[in-house]
Amino acid sequence: MITEVLDRIRSEEFRGPTRVTQAALRALDEASRVSRSGSPNEFAEEQAAFADLLVKTRPTAILLANGVRLVIDSVRKGANQGLNASALQDVVSKTVDSFLGEIQKSVDQIGEIGARRLRSGDTVLCYGYSTSVLSIVEKAQRQGKDLKVVVCEARPELEGRTMAKELLKLNVPTTMIIDSAVSHFMKDVDRVLTGADAVSANGAVINKIGTSTIAAIAHLSRVNVFVAASVYKFSPETILGELVEIEELDPSLVIPREMMTQFKGMKIRNPAFDVTPPEHIDLILTERGVIPPQGAIMILRQHGSGALSTGATRPLGTAHAG
Repeated sequence: MITEVLDRIRSEEFRGPTRVTQAALRALDEASRVSRSGSPNEFAEEQAAFADLLVKTRPTAILLANGVRLVIDSVRKGANQGLNASALQDVVSKTVDSFLGEIQKSVDQIGEIGARRLRSGDTVLCYGYSTSVLSIVEKAQRQGKDLKVVVCEARPELEGRTMAKELLKLNVPTTMIIDSAVSHFMKDVDRVLTGADAVSANGAVINKIGTSTIAAIAHLSRVNVFVAASVYKFSPETILGELVEIEELDPSLVIPREMMTQFKGMKIRNPAFDVTPPEHIDLILTERGVIPPQGAIMILRQHGSGALSTGATRPLGTAHAG
């Protein structure tokens, strides 16, 4: 189960950090159920090793890191209290169910809060795939607001196609554009709405590569940029000055393998994410309310040792670029 999910995460089959986290934590739960560990400590270390592998597949996904940390901290606490391996399996299941329940609740709450920030008649530009953004659009529709959505392709993985399909299921008038046409169409846009893989202490947002360019164009065009992000995506480590790692994807997403020989000796860079500075973001929409980017540090200071980090240790397997 773990190996299968690792492969599916690496292949980018799951779109958005919420879906990645759901799949990874369910795999961790399943792995605990088939564990043959003899002692509580052995069970805890086995689960920690699996968790480490899961986090390393998507180090930018702070939601996944925080969820995994919560599970492993609960297991280690149970082991220290003398629970046997069977009881620890129940701890994993209950913790996974609880966390994923909280995530789904946060998506719904962000949808309600974000929808109130949209006006009937708005044309909204979306970039990348985000369950929270979809929730906002859906809730706005339920409030009777008439929206139009412009979706970028979001190359090279073309997440925009997945996003557009979901929007069409909601019967939202949707237009797809190529990423490089954003500047051309920004004059027709009232709001830019994106998700996030991580939010740092200074309010910078790590999201799908290209987000920072779109936010910069929107800023110059005086179009508001709203970021939908659960507080579980806020990175506690960045309070200490550590940076969220930006991983790179398979070069074949840029140039197909069968064409590589035509570019022999050429280096290909394919970063998965970029960093949007706080000055290009107007509001961050969270389940606890709407905050300016500068308010991220307050969220982390108030909740970083509790609901967010659930412990003193950093997310397992998370590396940080210096």
